[in-house]
Amino acid sequence: MREPPEYATYVRERSPRLLHTAYLLCRDRAMAEDLLQTALAKAWTAWRRIEKDPDPMGAWTLKVYE
Repeated sequence: MREPPEYATYVRERSPRLLHTAYLLCRDRAMAEDLLQTALAKAWTAWRRIEKDPDPMGAWTLKVYE
């Protein structure tokens, strides 16, 4: 299945910040990358709901890290 262009933009623009946040949570680069991949996979499956959020970087994405 092809990803929406908005999702690709979201990933490109937000990944560095999300990776940094994940690293701050676990202090392990490999684990932070795994957390980011999990978060992005969950974001892709819920994209229709997330893209309606005025701040998609907000609480929803950070909640995935819990």
